[in-house]
Amino acid sequence: MSAGRDSDPLRELLKIQKRVNEVCEGAMARTDFDAASGVDSWTPVSDVYETPGQLVLCLEFPGLAQDQIDLRIDGDELVVEGERKLDREHASEQFHRVERAYGKFSRRFHLPSNVVRDSVDASYRDGLLVVRLPRLVS
Repeated sequence: MSAGRDSDPLRELLKIQKRVNEVCEGAMARTDFDAASGVDSWTPVSDVYETPGQLVLCLEFPGLAQDQIDLRIDGDELVVEGERKLDREHASEQFHRVERAYGKFSRRFHLPSNVVRDSVDASYRDGLLVVRLPRLVS
Protein backbone atom coordinates (compact mmCIF):
# COMPACT_ATOMS: atom_id res chain seq x y z
CA MET A 1 0.00 0.00 0.00
CA SER A 2 1.14 3.47 -0.71
CA ALA A 3 1.36 6.18 1.92
CA GLY A 4 -1.16 8.32 -0.03
CA ARG A 5 -3.79 5.58 0.05
CA ASP A 6 -3.49 5.07 3.83
CA SER A 7 -4.27 8.72 4.51
CA ASP A 8 -7.24 9.07 2.14
CA PRO A 9 -9.69 11.37 4.01
CA LEU A 10 -12.72 10.03 2.12
CA ARG A 11 -11.87 6.44 3.05
CA GLU A 12 -11.44 7.46 6.71
CA LEU A 13 -14.78 9.27 6.64
CA LEU A 14 -16.50 6.19 5.19
CA LYS A 15 -14.99 4.03 7.96
CA ILE A 16 -16.32 6.44 10.58
CA GLN A 17 -19.76 6.47 8.97
CA LYS A 18 -19.85 2.67 8.90
CA ARG A 19 -18.90 2.49 12.58
CA VAL A 20 -21.53 5.08 13.56
CA ASN A 21 -24.18 3.09 11.66
CA GLU A 22 -23.16 -0.10 13.49
CA VAL A 23 -23.37 1.62 16.87
CA CYS A 24 -26.80 3.07 16.08
CA GLU A 25 -28.15 -0.26 14.84
CA GLY A 26 -26.85 -1.96 17.96
CA ALA A 27 -28.54 0.57 20.20
CA MET A 28 -31.84 0.17 18.35
CA ALA A 29 -31.78 -3.63 18.49
CA ARG A 30 -31.33 -4.34 22.19
CA THR A 31 -31.34 -8.00 23.08
CA ASP A 32 -31.45 -7.96 26.88
CA PHE A 33 -34.80 -6.67 28.10
CA ASP A 34 -34.91 -7.28 31.81
CA ALA A 35 -35.54 -4.77 34.58
CA ALA A 36 -31.83 -4.07 35.00
CA SER A 37 -31.40 -2.95 31.40
CA GLY A 38 -34.19 -0.44 31.86
CA VAL A 39 -36.71 -0.48 29.10
CA ASP A 40 -37.43 3.22 28.90
CA SER A 41 -40.53 5.10 28.02
CA TRP A 42 -42.31 5.59 24.74
CA THR A 43 -44.82 8.02 23.37
CA PRO A 44 -48.06 6.84 21.78
CA VAL A 45 -48.88 8.64 18.54
CA SER A 46 -51.88 10.94 18.56
CA ASP A 47 -54.12 13.11 16.46
CA VAL A 48 -55.86 16.13 17.99
CA TYR A 49 -58.53 18.05 16.16
CA GLU A 50 -61.54 20.25 16.75
CA THR A 51 -65.05 20.14 15.41
CA PRO A 52 -67.57 22.96 15.90
CA GLY A 53 -68.74 21.34 19.13
CA GLN A 54 -65.84 19.37 20.57
CA LEU A 55 -62.13 18.74 20.96
CA VAL A 56 -61.18 15.20 19.87
CA LEU A 57 -58.00 13.30 20.74
CA CYS A 58 -57.14 9.94 19.16
CA LEU A 59 -54.26 7.90 20.56
CA GLU A 60 -52.91 4.57 19.32
CA PHE A 61 -52.13 1.76 21.78
CA PRO A 62 -51.64 -1.42 19.74
CA GLY A 63 -51.60 -4.51 21.89
CA LEU A 64 -52.85 -2.85 25.07
CA ALA A 65 -56.02 -3.65 26.94
CA GLN A 66 -58.22 -0.81 28.13
CA ASP A 67 -57.35 -1.43 31.79
CA GLN A 68 -53.66 -0.74 31.00
CA ILE A 69 -54.44 2.89 30.18
CA ASP A 70 -55.09 5.61 32.77
CA LEU A 71 -56.97 8.70 31.58
CA ARG A 72 -57.58 11.73 33.81
CA ILE A 73 -57.94 15.50 33.85
CA ASP A 74 -55.26 17.25 35.91
CA GLY A 75 -55.94 20.99 36.07
CA ASP A 76 -55.71 22.30 32.52
CA GLU A 77 -54.34 19.05 31.09
CA LEU A 78 -55.67 15.75 29.87
CA VAL A 79 -53.23 13.08 31.06
CA VAL A 80 -52.92 9.63 29.48
CA GLU A 81 -50.50 7.19 31.18
CA GLY A 82 -49.75 3.51 31.43
CA GLU A 83 -47.22 0.86 30.58
CA ARG A 84 -46.66 -1.73 27.89
CA LYS A 85 -44.60 -4.60 29.25
CA LEU A 86 -42.46 -6.91 27.20
CA ASP A 87 -43.98 -10.30 27.93
CA ARG A 88 -41.42 -13.06 27.94
CA GLU A 89 -42.66 -16.61 27.92
CA HIS A 90 -39.28 -18.05 28.93
CA ALA A 91 -36.36 -16.37 30.69
CA SER A 92 -34.02 -17.94 28.15
CA GLU A 93 -35.54 -16.02 25.22
CA GLN A 94 -33.00 -13.97 23.34
CA PHE A 95 -34.42 -11.30 21.08
CA HIS A 96 -32.65 -10.55 17.82
CA ARG A 97 -34.62 -7.41 17.01
CA VAL A 98 -37.05 -5.34 19.02
CA GLU A 99 -38.75 -2.56 17.10
CA ARG A 100 -41.98 -2.19 19.03
CA ALA A 101 -41.94 0.22 21.97
CA TYR A 102 -42.19 -0.98 25.56
CA GLY A 103 -42.16 0.64 28.97
CA LYS A 104 -44.09 3.43 30.59
CA PHE A 105 -45.80 6.10 28.58
CA SER A 106 -47.26 9.47 29.47
CA ARG A 107 -48.90 12.10 27.29
CA ARG A 108 -50.16 15.45 28.55
CA PHE A 109 -52.42 17.62 26.43
CA HIS A 110 -53.10 21.23 27.39
CA LEU A 111 -56.84 21.86 27.28
CA PRO A 112 -58.11 25.15 25.90
CA SER A 113 -60.29 27.28 28.17
CA ASN A 114 -63.42 26.63 26.08
CA VAL A 115 -63.45 22.87 26.83
CA VAL A 116 -65.93 21.43 29.35
CA ARG A 117 -63.62 19.44 31.65
CA ASP A 118 -66.27 17.53 33.61
CA SER A 119 -67.90 15.99 30.54
CA VAL A 120 -65.34 13.65 28.99
CA ASP A 121 -66.46 10.90 26.63
CA ALA A 122 -63.82 8.22 25.96
CA SER A 123 -64.03 5.03 23.95
CA TYR A 124 -61.44 2.33 23.32
CA ARG A 125 -61.57 -0.17 20.49
CA ASP A 126 -58.95 -2.10 18.53
CA GLY A 127 -56.06 -0.24 20.16
CA LEU A 128 -57.47 3.23 19.49
CA LEU A 129 -58.46 5.54 22.34
CA VAL A 130 -60.81 8.33 21.26
CA VAL A 131 -61.43 11.11 23.79
CA ARG A 132 -64.12 13.72 23.12
CA LEU A 133 -64.49 16.87 25.18
CA PRO A 134 -67.39 19.25 24.47
CA ARG A 135 -66.51 22.86 23.70
CA LEU A 136 -68.45 25.83 25.01
CA VAL A 137 -70.36 27.47 22.19
CA SER A 138 -69.97 31.25 22.09
